[in-house]
Amino acid sequence: MFEGDKASLKPYIAAGRHLPFVGEQEMIPGIRAIPLPGHTPGHMSYAVESRGQKLLAWGDVVHVAAIQFPDPSVTVKYDSDEDQAAMDRKRIFSDAAKAVYWIGAAHISFPGLGHVGARNGAFVWMPGDYTTRMSVDPVTGQPK
Repeated sequence: MFEGDKASLKPYIAAGRHLPFVGEQEMIPGIRAIPLPGHTPGHMSYAVESRGQKLLAWGDVVHVAAIQFPDPSVTVKYDSDEDQAAMDRKRIFSDAAKAVYWIGAAHISFPGLGHVGARNGAFVWMPGDYTTRMSVDPVTGQPK
């Protein structure tokens, strides 16, 4: 799998568009890389902040929401460092529940956007509201 990943990066490296980095740092104003190495070496999440709002795209922090939110110490075979993965999950859950920012999550049912909360000593996933109907301005016909 890593050979395919490296091959997909070649055009970006050749064009000078590849910017390697290590650890937590601001990539560009408003976008911060945050290491979460427990899942796999180099695994990162990305915090995007604008106008007082924050979204954390956290990648593979959770694989089985119904189990790992109530007990973030539960790991999966895909976690390369189980102890670190559990610590990463607990830290991110705690911070997200306290600060109430948006989460963009892989491996969580649609819509995959929501918040982490705490209830009765356990973490919970609170999906964002969504609709399949877009509001349209009756005059312009444009989405509201």
